[in-house]
Amino acid sequence: MGRHAGSRRVPGSADPSPGRGGNRKEQSGGQSAWLAWVSLTVLVASVVVLVVREQSDDLPPSARAAALSSSHPRGEHGTDAARGADRTAPRDYHVTKGVALRPKHPAFYAMSLRMAERGYVLRKSAKGEATNFTVSSFNVLGAGHTAGRGGLAPGPTRMHAAVGMLVGNNVSVAGLQEFQEPQYHTFMALAGGTYDVYPGLSLGVQPVQNSIIWKQADWSLVEAHTLSIPYFHGNRVPMPYVLLRNLHSGREMWFYNSHNPADAHGPAGHWRAVATSMESSLARNLTADGTPMIVTGDMNDRAPFACPFASATGMHSADGAYYSGGCHLPQHTNVDWIFGSSSLDFSSFVTDRSSQSRRISDHPMVRSAVTVPAVNDPSCRKAWDFGWFCPGG
Repeated sequence: MGRHAGSRRVPGSADPSPGRGGNRKEQSGGQSAWLAWVSLTVLVASVVVLVVREQSDDLPPSARAAALSSSHPRGEHGTDAARGADRTAPRDYHVTKGVALRPKHPAFYAMSLRMAERGYVLRKSAKGEATNFTVSSFNVLGAGHTAGRGGLAPGPTRMHAAVGMLVGNNVSVAGLQEFQEPQYHTFMALAGGTYDVYPGLSLGVQPVQNSIIWKQADWSLVEAHTLSIPYFHGNRVPMPYVLLRNLHSGREMWFYNSHNPADAHGPAGHWRAVATSMESSLARNLTADGTPMIVTGDMNDRAPFACPFASATGMHSADGAYYSGGCHLPQHTNVDWIFGSSSLDFSSFVTDRSSQSRRISDHPMVRSAVTVPAVNDPSCRKAWDFGWFCPGG
């Protein structure tokens, strides 16, 4: 009396006596519970796999593989990517770029890790940012043209003031003409920490004369090339074009800069026409995929350059030249031009003649504000209902 049968628990490792019916019932009940638990686990796992397969259709191949591979993703060198956290369903996980993700299921978590390793961040929308900057075309008058006595100051001396105009007007990208070697060295000494240059002296002392510069804080170089156009007497001279990526919006743009031949060594109208045709073809090819483009240059022509170029490319100039049922030109034109794709918005165009009055150059600095409208980023990937994975800025 006084004993409570069943009040003593049998240790899990104990072997219940086969002679006691009650123990057989306990053993049978335990097995049933274990089988039920296993069945439930298999069912849940099957549902997760089916959901992952269904939801991963919109993912790039690498992200799809990550989502389907495991709920325990691993980082580089086999280390746990989410060290110290519950890897299957964390409450919060901070990816490399600092964006907090709150996964709703393991597949999204696995995908998040893989996309973070590729430099993608989670955004609410695939809509990018508008790109705003100032562009300029500036013939800085080559040092060789003022090497003698009298007239304007030597090229390196004048370059100090030219750099002041570029920096003072917050010019982000510029096409420079007659940018000769002595001026290049002065420019790099004064602004080499602010601007990058192509081609600079990378192709020799002649190609440097027509270079593109861009602010390092605004742009990174993606591609760099040259187009050889006919210059004096038809001799070919390389002109640069570059693909730049804006560091603020991630938008990529082409920039081309040219100096078409003047009549200084005999009539060059034919060669200017040939160069314009080549430049038009280049612009059409580079923008065929929708990438916007800006063309700068001292073209040594007004209507004979602007009208055929606008007609052939569909571009418009920062000061209002365009082609629609005929050629439309602004009231006052320069031989220095800034043209851009039809998607670009130009504003605040200036023909700054202070460069002439201050005897910095015999050309004005022409410049304009540019807005590249925001568009859906084609490199973004839909992250189910959680947003979009886009390349990090």
